[in-house]
Amino acid sequence: MSDVMGAPAQDALAHLPVTTFVAGWRALVGEPPAVMLENRSEMIRLLVESSPADPAQIDEQFRVLIEGWLSKG
Repeated sequence: MSDVMGAPAQDALAHLPVTTFVAGWRALVGEPPAVMLENRSEMIRLLVESSPADPAQIDEQFRVLIEGWLSKG
């Protein structure tokens, strides 16, 4: 993932222990990730892109979880 200037973007979720990230992923998806990418933020981006675009379907737990992850960064 790159920022607007083309430089590699920092992974905002890199500080999370793997077990915490996998537990959050499991809470969102219902199963652990099939593969772990080096950049966890990229994993979340891919998950969001593959999800329905209807914002009304976004679960409150998902919003709270993502806000919690971002606030730790």
